[in-house]
Amino acid sequence: MLGTSGLAYSKGAVGFYLIAFTTLGAMTSYWLLPPIWKYAKKHNLVSQSEFFASKYDSPILGVFVTIVGVVALVPYIVLLFKSMGILVSATSYGAISPSVAILIGMVALVVYVMISGIHGSAWTSTVKDFLIFFVILFLGIYLPIHYHGSFQQMFEAVNTAKEGILTLPEKGMSLSWFISTVAISAFGYFMWPHNAPTIFAAKSARTFRTNAILLPLYALMILFVYFVGFTAIVEVPGLVGADGDYALLKLSMKTFDPWFVGIIGATGLLSTLVPGSMMLMSTATMLTKNVYGFAFHQAAIQSGCELCHEREGREVQRCQRVVLAESHSSTYERQENDKHFGYLCRILFLCLRSNEPLPSRERFWGFSLG
Repeated sequence: MLGTSGLAYSKGAVGFYLIAFTTLGAMTSYWLLPPIWKYAKKHNLVSQSEFFASKYDSPILGVFVTIVGVVALVPYIVLLFKSMGILVSATSYGAISPSVAILIGMVALVVYVMISGIHGSAWTSTVKDFLIFFVILFLGIYLPIHYHGSFQQMFEAVNTAKEGILTLPEKGMSLSWFISTVAISAFGYFMWPHNAPTIFAAKSARTFRTNAILLPLYALMILFVYFVGFTAIVEVPGLVGADGDYALLKLSMKTFDPWFVGIIGATGLLSTLVPGSMMLMSTATMLTKNVYGFAFHQAAIQSGCELCHEREGREVQRCQRVVLAESHSSTYERQENDKHFGYLCRILFLCLRSNEPLPSRERFWGFSLG
């Protein structure tokens, strides 16, 4: 909400690339996502890096994808925290500083992720989408009409206030930039690492085809956010650089009572909370399964096998004594022998498990025997 309206406020027509690539990117999911989902479901995958490691049988590739994904997500997460700080500081009318708001947002996001998980994010996303739909639809229609009487008069006023902002410039962010950016963004629409868990958690492949039909309609909501940004160009002038992100909130605070500004702020917080939670979960999952798992799990298995080789002979001898003495041993002796036999089964199972992964049935009986 803040970034999109700020983009319309600062750059004007350049921001229309968001509508274009969102619509085209959603269309690619019709063909791209079903086979990815089927493979992930078959191999029980939960992260993007795990998909690449499994598909190409290369743990190193999984580590590389994890590093690239985390590096790409860090600025995105920082941007979300910045949005949280702006929302809380502005809707509290300066009572809470942006730094304190960001700290509160960080703690709230971590607690939210720990408690809710992916299903909680999904339900929160549903609530968020309904709120955004009504709030943005209302703001995008009411504000231009309230201040300018109609959309046409709004565009005329914007063009007068900032001549040329409603067209693409000849240099820099020109028509060629617009086309190339839309194409690249559309093809890479689902390449973000935090998209993978939601894709893998889908109920069926049919879900993606249904979403591919509906998501372009969702992209139209961006248009109403632009209308808010365009209205702010005339009504809240003088916001330069990063301050353009305050356009929606400044205009809302100028127009509405504090209670409604609070609803707008809550909607904005939900729109940062949902993607932020998915990013944190994706980052943690990739680092745990593909970096920590690759670097330390192998070392743990190796040390376990060394322990097996060191103690196997001694435990086998003990096991032989258990079998030979079982028929005429006392209760205490049988308990001691059972303990040695159980220990032997555990270390033998560890060695067997480390050399070759077993089917689930064998793992179950091997673990039960140990």
